[in-house]
Formats: sequence, structure tokens, C-alpha cells
Amino acid sequence: MKTPLILSFQFMIDQTFLQILENDSGLTDITATHDWLKENKKSIELKLEEHGAILFKDLPIETADDFDQFVSTFNYDTFSYEESLSNAVRINKTSKVFTANEAPREVEIFLHHEMAQTPTYPKNIFFFCKSASEAGGETPLCRSDQLYEALLRADKTLVESFEKFGVMYNSIMSSGDELISGQGRSWQKTLGVSSKNDAEAKLSKLGYSWNWIEDDNLSVTTKTLKATKELGNGKKSFFNQVIAASLGWKKNSENQIAPVRFGSGEEIKQSCIELISELAQSLTLLRSWQDRDILLIDNYRVMHGRKPFSGNKDREVLVSLTN
Repeated sequence: MKTPLILSFQFMIDQTFLQILENDSGLTDITATHDWLKENKKSIELKLEEHGAILFKDLPIETADDFDQFVSTFNYDTFSYEESLSNAVRINKTSKVFTANEAPREVEIFLHHEMAQTPTYPKNIFFFCKSASEAGGETPLCRSDQLYEALLRADKTLVESFEKFGVMYNSIMSSGDELISGQGRSWQKTLGVSSKNDAEAKLSKLGYSWNWIEDDNLSVTTKTLKATKELGNGKKSFFNQVIAASLGWKKNSENQIAPVRFGSGEEIKQSCIELISELAQSLTLLRSWQDRDILLIDNYRVMHGRKPFSGNKDREVLVSLTN
């Protein structure tokens, strides 16, 4: 007989946001969990489409390999970190599981859509809390379809500018991983190359512009990318990395190029960044991790981040990306 989903809800601003699935069926091993997921996959996908985020609690998932099996049950295409243009430093645990970000604990990673600053990005993000920090370390979540609607009400002209011009990003890629920031992956690893000539060939193929700066670091500007995304339900999301880039990325010290601009090259006014950030904050759900929590989010609709953390207990959150 099909095991029913046992559901409980968490509400935010009078709208259902995070759907919590408790292990009320008494699943005790990975095999039983695999069977339960297969039986309920369609129901889970429908809930994800409706709510944007699902939290699985108290499942018998303990290790990176267990988590790999959990994700594999959904039979989605793997989005490889090693082959991506992600600028975050991460450590692979299995072929499809890696650490969320190796940035120091005091660094905040601001709200963003995963890899929205690149031409290719994942549809789904699975998070697994192998070990929760003693204090802080939450993963804030914000529904970008709600943010899009809030921005329309607050400043329709600003939204029209984002939709008309799109955005382009400027990032600094170090020569060798730089662990002091959330965007410290080297140009060698980000681009999958070993020489400057190969790096330039890859960037040219992507349609990016670049210049070499001191210490063999690389300043890269993307081609124009869309700042909003059409969703399957007829709505739109504010799909980009405007908040994270504006608040958390390094500027090019040589010419102070802003980390994100309109695709026309025009600066995004600080007052606009503040408006976007304030509206996003008002729509953000902040929930503390507990060991063995698994969070599944729709990357097209939900932004995430990472709060600083402290304490003697290590925070270890693993991630798997899929399409």
C-alpha cells in the first residue's frame, strides 16, 4: 500500500512557503527511504511546484553516500559542479555531492539563485545538513516570484529596466583557490583550463570579456544575461545574483567596475539595490538547521544564502544539483 505523505506547514506573510515532511512513517534505513521516495515522487514534485521548497526531517540519512542515494532516487540529470562555471570553492564528496561553500564561517553569502550569473544553472538544489553549527549558519530562503511582484508594486520602472536590458556581472577569479571569500574558486578550476591561452579561448567562446590583473588574477565580465525568468505557472521570478553580487562580491581594484550592472552598461543605483534587498529581506524565511535535515528547493523560484556561524561544532552542509 502506498505510504501517505505526512504534512505539516510553516507559514510566512500569510502564504504557504516551506513544506515540511516529517518521517512519521517510521522509515529506519536507506532502502525503506528509497521505496518511500519512489512511491511519493509525484506528490513531492507537485508540492515543490506549488511551494518552491520542501524540508525532509528525521530521515535515516547519515552520510554523503546516503545523500547521494537519496538524490539519485529522483532520477534527475546531475548538474556537475566540476564542469560548471560556479565561482564558489567546494569539495566533492561523491560524483554528485559536494560541500555547499568553503567560505570562512564569518563570511555571509547573500541571497542568490544558484549560478544565475552564468549561462547554465541547475533547476533543483538538494541540501543535506550533516552537522548543524551551534549558532547561526542558517540558509535563508526567499521566493523570487513574490519578490518580482513586490518590486512591480514598488518600482515598475526598475523592473522594466531589468527586463529590457538584463544584467552583466564582473567577477575576479584568482590564480589558485582563495578561501577567504564565498567566490574564491580559481580561474583554472572555474574555466576548466590550465593556461592563460586556454582561459582566453574559453572566455571568448562564452562571449565574455576579460583582462588580466595583478598576480595573474583575472577580471571577467559576462555577456548580458536575463534578470527575470518565466515560470511554468505564467508568473515570473527575479532570477539573478543582483543582491549577492552587489553586497558580497569583490570589486575590480583597478577600475572599480561594479560586480553587477544593467546589460546596457549603466550602473544600478545604490537606492535600487537597497530597495531590492529590503523587499527580499521582508520576504525571507530564516530557519535553523538540524542534523539530518534535507532541503529541496526550486532554484528557478527560490533564492538562498548562508548566514555566518560560530561555535565549536563544525557546520557541514552538503549539496547536490540537478536538472
